[in-house]
Amino acid sequence: MIINYKKAKSLIFDGPEQDILHKSFDLSRETALGITIKLDDFANNTLEDLRGVISSADFEFIVKTGAFVSDGGFLNLYKGSNNLRLYYNKKGNTIIVFAYGEFQPARYMLYLEGFWTIA
Repeated sequence: MIINYKKAKSLIFDGPEQDILHKSFDLSRETALGITIKLDDFANNTLEDLRGVISSADFEFIVKTGAFVSDGGFLNLYKGSNNLRLYYNKKGNTIIVFAYGEFQPARYMLYLEGFWTIA
């Protein structure tokens, strides 16, 4: 059961891919949890994979409150800010959702979409 959530929808990176590969992002201000994150922490965790980690009800709550939309394809991929694919990172009881991808040729963007705390 989700006990707390905050939608952030804030751009935390905009630039060439090589610049994000070794960069760390301090999310302390946004999450108040003292969390630092790198691309490797979430790049292999698509939002669709979160279904197997948390309950269906919690997953649907995250999708609804995050206002995430499915692409309508047979893979049912979820998109966030600027129509970028969604990824997650789970730190303890907190799930942090990001939108990340190539926005224009050679220009990558990373958004902090929000975070949800599960009891």
